[in-house]
Amino acid sequence: MRISQTLKLHKIIFIALCVWLSACSTERKVVIISTNDIHAAIDKFPYLASTVERIREQNPGEVVLVDAGDRWTGNPFVDLATPPFYPIIALMDSLGYDVGTFGNHEFDKGVDTLAQRVKDMTFELTCANLNSGQTSLPQPAPYVFKEVNGVKLCFVGLVTNFINGHPDGKDESFEGLTFYSPFETAEALSSLKDSCDVLIGLTHIGDDMDSVLAVRVPQFDLILGGHSHTVIDTPRKYGDVVVTQTGSKLKYVGITTLTLENGRLKHIDNRLIPLDTVPSPKFQAMVDSFNDNPVLNAPIGSTGEEMTRSGVVNMITDAVRRSTGSDIAFYHSGGIRVETLAKGGVSTADMFRIDPFASEIYLVRMTERDIESLIVNKFNDTANPKESHCIDLNPSGASYAVITDEAGQAVGIEFHPDKKRETYTVAMPDYRFNKRADAEPTGQLVTGILKDMFEDRSPVMPDDTPRADIKRKPAA
Repeated sequence: MRISQTLKLHKIIFIALCVWLSACSTERKVVIISTNDIHAAIDKFPYLASTVERIREQNPGEVVLVDAGDRWTGNPFVDLATPPFYPIIALMDSLGYDVGTFGNHEFDKGVDTLAQRVKDMTFELTCANLNSGQTSLPQPAPYVFKEVNGVKLCFVGLVTNFINGHPDGKDESFEGLTFYSPFETAEALSSLKDSCDVLIGLTHIGDDMDSVLAVRVPQFDLILGGHSHTVIDTPRKYGDVVVTQTGSKLKYVGITTLTLENGRLKHIDNRLIPLDTVPSPKFQAMVDSFNDNPVLNAPIGSTGEEMTRSGVVNMITDAVRRSTGSDIAFYHSGGIRVETLAKGGVSTADMFRIDPFASEIYLVRMTERDIESLIVNKFNDTANPKESHCIDLNPSGASYAVITDEAGQAVGIEFHPDKKRETYTVAMPDYRFNKRADAEPTGQLVTGILKDMFEDRSPVMPDDTPRADIKRKPAA
């Protein structure tokens, strides 16, 4: 009898213990919605808003919305607004972004303009490897803590600084600012892992550099990246660090679900999803008001046929060569932000869609060896690998082929100028030439050159034939 009673008592205690342990075991979930490289794609915002609102309704109290930089540059209705860039900030504020970091294009109109837009932002900014010094730009926080559904998240913002010690762009855009190594900065902050449940890198350094960061700082649980416009539809893992990126211009958004049990990160699920197909009426009305700009919408000319990307770059280099009277003109592919130009009317806005950077043309006297060095060094570029090992410098007045070795490195070029000379007057945008002591500014902007061309030569017919190629050096 006593044994029976003892067994019953043990059973009751066991059941009670299981109930107590079950009550103590808590599983919590956080959903991170991430964007990067929006590049002023405000026409997508009504659909982004519907997507975010739906996810918030499905996961009440569990959602945080973040952005990994390059919010503008690429849409004249944003870039040339009054004040500049304000439309994208107004939309992000209205949608309730929580955290963001800087991309290189945030600095395109200089520190003072960025400082004004930062003051408009209602979301928090983090950029650990930037010191704003004595400039007007408020010093961003090196990291931001967010508590969501009882989970403590820590976001560490990092921006690229691999070209001339600052992000990609003109040197004058970064005057007074100091940028440190994103890797060394993150390593110095790795102890933040002890102060949060989930440590997250919110980076604008490119997916190739994110892989380096993940290896060097394994304390990160998650890296939400940008800059290289990479669509990472299957999350990459480096040890226990998950790395993802959504591409660009809001084609996708990232959905990362963090599952924690008893305060410990148990699982990270990441996927990319397209935007919802039904726009938010509120945000559609906002976008329509920003796009209602009679000056930018006014037609200035036309195209006779649709232009491919090759046709657009050939059109630019030909126009630059004619306007400057140069022997040869180059334009870099990374500066062109349209894939095609449709047949028919062309507006002022289209000029700034093609080249949103206010690129000024410079002239330089170069020998054929100088030109070869320029092309080979750009092709083998290690400072900016996302633009290397492909044809980036597109010519007018010449054609060429890059000769590569078996490893894919450029070792020389085959150069075919329209007219052979000892030295050539070469025209290129300031992105390439403003560091050369012998570079002569023309005062001409690419957008102005294109506007004059369309006004004088419409309808403009395309030349879609590529003028540069890559050839493998024959094996010895």
